Amino acid sequence: MYKKRLKTTYKHQDSSSDISSSVTYEVQIGLLGPASLMNPSLIFESATKCAKRRLIPALIFAQFPSSTPISTPISIRSRIFSTSRVMEEEPQIQLVEYQGNNYHVVKEGLAKILNPPTQVAASKGTKKDLKADDQMQSVFYNPIQQFNRDLSVLAIRAHGEHIIDLKKKQKAAQKLKKQAGNGEKKRKREDDQTENPRPAPNAEHKESAETNDQPLSAPLADQEPQSAARPEQPAASFTVLDALSATGLRALRYASELPFVTKVVANDLSESAIRSMKKNIDYNDLKTIQPNLADARVYMYGLDHASKFDVIDLDPYGTASPFLDAAVQAAKDGGLLCVTCTDAGVWASTGYSEKAFSLYGGIPAKGLHSHEGGLRLILNAIAMSAAKYGVAIEPLLSLSIDFYARVFVRVYRSPAQVKFTAGNTMLVYNCDTGCGAWSTQTLVSTKARSDRKGNPIYHHGLAKGPTAGPHCEHCGTKTHIAGPMWGGRLHNPDFIQKILDMLPGADPETYQTCARIEGMLTTALEEDLDLTPSSSEPSTPKQPAPSTKNQYDPAYPAIIPRMDVAAREKYPFYFSLSALAKVIHATTIPIDEFRGALSHLGYRSTRSHTKPNSIRTDAPWEVIWEIMREWVRQESPIKESSLKPETAGATIMSKSRENMRKLGDQDQWLSVLKKDLMSAVEAGRDVSDLVTRVEAALYRSGSRNSWRSAPVASAETRPDADADADAQPVPEKKKDKAPAQLFTRPHPSTLEVVFDEALGREVSATHTKKRLVRYQLNPRANWGPLNRAGR
Repeated sequence: MYKKRLKTTYKHQDSSSDISSSVTYEVQIGLLGPASLMNPSLIFESATKCAKRRLIPALIFAQFPSSTPISTPISIRSRIFSTSRVMEEEPQIQLVEYQGNNYHVVKEGLAKILNPPTQVAASKGTKKDLKADDQMQSVFYNPIQQFNRDLSVLAIRAHGEHIIDLKKKQKAAQKLKKQAGNGEKKRKREDDQTENPRPAPNAEHKESAETNDQPLSAPLADQEPQSAARPEQPAASFTVLDALSATGLRALRYASELPFVTKVVANDLSESAIRSMKKNIDYNDLKTIQPNLADARVYMYGLDHASKFDVIDLDPYGTASPFLDAAVQAAKDGGLLCVTCTDAGVWASTGYSEKAFSLYGGIPAKGLHSHEGGLRLILNAIAMSAAKYGVAIEPLLSLSIDFYARVFVRVYRSPAQVKFTAGNTMLVYNCDTGCGAWSTQTLVSTKARSDRKGNPIYHHGLAKGPTAGPHCEHCGTKTHIAGPMWGGRLHNPDFIQKILDMLPGADPETYQTCARIEGMLTTALEEDLDLTPSSSEPSTPKQPAPSTKNQYDPAYPAIIPRMDVAAREKYPFYFSLSALAKVIHATTIPIDEFRGALSHLGYRSTRSHTKPNSIRTDAPWEVIWEIMREWVRQESPIKESSLKPETAGATIMSKSRENMRKLGDQDQWLSVLKKDLMSAVEAGRDVSDLVTRVEAALYRSGSRNSWRSAPVASAETRPDADADADAQPVPEKKKDKAPAQLFTRPHPSTLEVVFDEALGREVSATHTKKRLVRYQLNPRANWGPLNRAGR
């Protein structure tokens, strides 16, 4: 047995510089034999085991007292895989000399930026980890935002191809219209010539005409009409504004990776950032980027109609709220806004609710679903900023990523569509300190009716009173108000699918976060319950698929159809199974069994991209809590003493079927019925819900036979009638009124709850069976938004 301590130097060295940094590790070689001491490959393998924890590319040299170093250095690119995450690679860093100074060259995508050595520490640590010199950096490079930049490039590419095809379609329509007009004019001239023939030309004119009809001479005859090359038409204009550019990395990537971009304006308020930007532009030899030193708001406000941009990217440090008003005015009709907000402590937390209201015009939601509530606050702020100028918004993709939010919004100049903004704005009544349930209410009721030709006509009226009382109807805890916030859809499925179709052809070296992009976008696409089939008939009527204003045109496949402006998000937000189990002090139900139970009852369910182990469903909260009560009764019993009286969990479990059976005489049933009716009245329920509760109570007491077989309510008095009014247009006039549509909702205690794990797996595999990186953990230490850059 041979044991020897081998010193291995972990070096970072560039061929163009003599500067190198090294860290020495000691590797104990044992049970390898004497041949291992002279085997470079074996020593290299041992050295990499020590160095693989460092997430930067490196050069490994094995050094011996009696031999020279290995002649050929081997480059290592560290990437750690696991079943639940994929670590994002940090780009290779080289040290070069440019214009008399040393810089670290950071390559991301097809762009390269020159990063001063003093800023490397600022890109890797927090404020407490930095030295005094490191905090004086003017701009910095944050490798964690590579996912954001990769996604932005692909999203702008999808939007750019849409704009190009849309312009082609508009030109083709104009050409056809012009040809049709010329044909009518030609026929009109022929008719005029027939009615009023011109006099015959004299002999001189006739001879001239015959001469003109003779063949051309040989030199001119060889010049065919198609040989005369027409001047090439200029490429369609596509301009991008990087309003807060810093190093200009985003602008560099847009100019180098998007072939149809004609101009990219990289704006920043810092002079040092502009100097760094110009240096990076020269180093990459890109002529389409125009650096601009100005306040982003002043620059966007000063644009005339011809200078507006197709894409405006807002990526500030913190909130983007101060720039929204100028951005919606600086974007073209049909333009794209790419907005990042890194102040998650404001829009996803109730610790600074007054700050959130001042920035976004709404109060955040408290609870696990706060990140989706934050997305809706940001979208509502954009919608309100745009509505003042007759501009309507269409969210194409809205994501809560790591510590920030990223939304892609398409804007249209349409005063008629702006009228739907109030109907797409909602309040949320949240039981945040109790069971976690919520209910929503739109500010305006939007109802659709059909005219004689079948076209929908929308009527905007006042909404009813609050849909929830001061106390939660499920647990009796106080409810709190959140909002106003965006109540429409968060994503356009066609836009997401367009980006997903690009990923197989994307270069993995250029877009190193493709795996995470695919996982997150697939999860976001699955959030639309209208795209999620149900295994059986649901307890509530199925809703039609969302309609689009512009249907798909096979001749122009890149055009992304527009979503119906009247479509609302019928089932917003999500919940966590562990949070539900915590309320009643039970073990957490497996997600497949829970989704199987929902599917067995006819309800649809899916995930949310914001949190793992989350559920989005169209099932009402009564059914959700009934499933949890049945989970406790069938699978995971709890001690009665574990729930303190008058707590949220005790109130919920008091409605279990076992407790209902313990109530023997009719007086006790009447007391329970009285309690249910009082809670329903306080919650502002309508007559149909009261009838349902009476029917359920009589069913339990054995007196159901004297009543009708099912509660009946018209479509206009259903609890969700306002939400469905825009989905089913009603004819404006009818000679013979059809009977009202019957609506039956069985009481939750009468449901047959079956925890079918196999069915839950089938529901999970409805969209894709591919293993995806849906949720990624923190890639490294000191991970986050980093520090604000100095000037």
